[in-house]
Amino acid sequence: MVSNISPTQEQVDNFVELLKHDLPDPRDNRGKRHSLVFVIVAFVLATLVGRQTVSGVHRFICNRLD
Repeated sequence: MVSNISPTQEQVDNFVELLKHDLPDPRDNRGKRHSLVFVIVAFVLATLVGRQTVSGVHRFICNRLD
């Protein structure tokens, strides 16, 4: 069953802040273009709106990058 309860702005902000402070980034610095927090949040948002493929997630992010 899918819930229609939307998170509040405060909950979203808290989620992002928790990721910023508590999530280590194990990636090598070479070639890193975006913060890990940005990548995770963008992926979660793309998934929530129904993107199911890597190319769909990529298009979602590119279309909303600004």
